[in-house]
Amino acid sequence: MSANPTATRSSLDFAFVYAAYCLRYVYLLVLIPFYGRVLGMEGYAVVLSALSLMNLVWIFNNWGLAPAGTRAIATASAPGQQSDIFGAQFSARLLLTLLVVPGALVAIQLSPLLAANRWAAWAAMALGVVSAFNLGWYYTGTHRPRTTVRLEVIGFVINLSLILALVRSPSDADLAVFLMLLSALTVSVIAYWSCRGEFRLDRLIQWRAGLQLIRSSGYLFLYISNAIFVGAALTYLLGLYASADMVGAYGAADRLVAAGISIMTPMGHIFIPKITALFATHRDGAYRLSRRVGALLLLVATLGAAVSHWFAQPIVSLIFGPGFEQTAALLQVMSVVFPINAAIIVLGAYLFIPQHQERTLAAVVITGSAIGIGALVLMGNTYQAMGAAYARITGDAITLALLLAFAWKNGILQQLLSPRR
Repeated sequence: MSANPTATRSSLDFAFVYAAYCLRYVYLLVLIPFYGRVLGMEGYAVVLSALSLMNLVWIFNNWGLAPAGTRAIATASAPGQQSDIFGAQFSARLLLTLLVVPGALVAIQLSPLLAANRWAAWAAMALGVVSAFNLGWYYTGTHRPRTTVRLEVIGFVINLSLILALVRSPSDADLAVFLMLLSALTVSVIAYWSCRGEFRLDRLIQWRAGLQLIRSSGYLFLYISNAIFVGAALTYLLGLYASADMVGAYGAADRLVAAGISIMTPMGHIFIPKITALFATHRDGAYRLSRRVGALLLLVATLGAAVSHWFAQPIVSLIFGPGFEQTAALLQVMSVVFPINAAIIVLGAYLFIPQHQERTLAAVVITGSAIGIGALVLMGNTYQAMGAAYARITGDAITLALLLAFAWKNGILQQLLSPRR
């Protein structure tokens, strides 16, 4: 009996995506110690500040366009529709660039560190813009996650090679950021050149369609950026109640939890476009695939929770070294966040967004986050770092409960759980 070609392709996609994900960690394990040794504390601080600016520019310039583009391109079937989607996405990013760049210039002026290192700051701003024009959404939506992986690997190799070869002293912090920009530009040129025959140049600029896309993607932006802003808010508020040691302990635990949750993210590059396309042609098939992927995600998350709870101490000691005993205790408590977030990802990214229910999704995650932040205000002074952990769990649990309620109300949950489908 011959193998199912679709299943074989999905298995290869899965292997490629997670291989790139592992390579990303290797890349960071090489680069971060290198920065520390070569650039020193002050040079590394410049790079970190510049990358923080880059991330902000990327978030706002990307808006909610990437998931909107993946969803649209995955269901495109009419002649010329793919070019129209591509042009609207490109034009929307151009419009957002006109708004984001002035804000970034103001942020640079207000930051003493960035203002004193303008070349690094300007390169970081440009890097954020270039990253926003990344075509990962396009290749993912057209069911080519391996192309996305290849481009990412090319970027890793170019960036790492240039930095290891050219960055030599603490004064090279500006150069390090510029080399990141150079590698990102190179990958972008390769990405756009590779798909040059798949869109029409005369349809590349569509200002009206781009503006409409920005308006319609606002709820997706709120959903995507919510976790980033909430993480920053919880850490900031904890600093109002607790000592620096407590803030550091919670921050370390939160980073470990974020790293664990991100393990489930690459799976979406493979299955979200497939599920989105199935919702347009075969809804029962979409729910069946969602149920299988959801079961896999929940299994992985449950295993992650068990490992985090039972092996928190050796994990924290291995990564952070001695002096982070409180982080281990926080990680044990926060391990329950893994299965909660797995369920949120299944409902939100795999079911709500493909069915254009991002408005409900955004309202739910913002409500849950607001309750979590409120819980920290109430518990922070008494429980300090542990209060932040309880607040995180409370916010995520409320978000999941609300999503389940809306999924039941809309009939999504019944169809997902129906064994006959």
